Amino acid sequence: PFSLVNQDGLRVTEKDFLGKYMLVFFGYTYCPDVCPTELQVMTAALDQLGPEADRIQPVFVSIDPARDTPDVLKAYVANFGPRLVGLTGPQERTLALAGQ
Repeated sequence: PFSLVNQDGLRVTEKDFLGKYMLVFFGYTYCPDVCPTELQVMTAALDQLGPEADRIQPVFVSIDPARDTPDVLKAYVANFGPRLVGLTGPQERTLALAGQ
């Protein structure tokens, strides 16, 4: 279970994604190489699935909430298409989700 804030400033929990598989990536918007590359791979894979991709919700969870505000996330996830949801919240919560 989790409760975080999305790129639109709205509180989101795991219940908002019921009925969909979640494809989750943990990173931060100031990541110069790995994060954008992996998110492009994720986006391309979903594009290849065609209509089947509607069953999958890609999610980017920031582990740097001090910089990754909802407004910053909104601009960042827009680079990877309309499907990607960006989430942020207290660092201890996002790191716990990431298993750290």
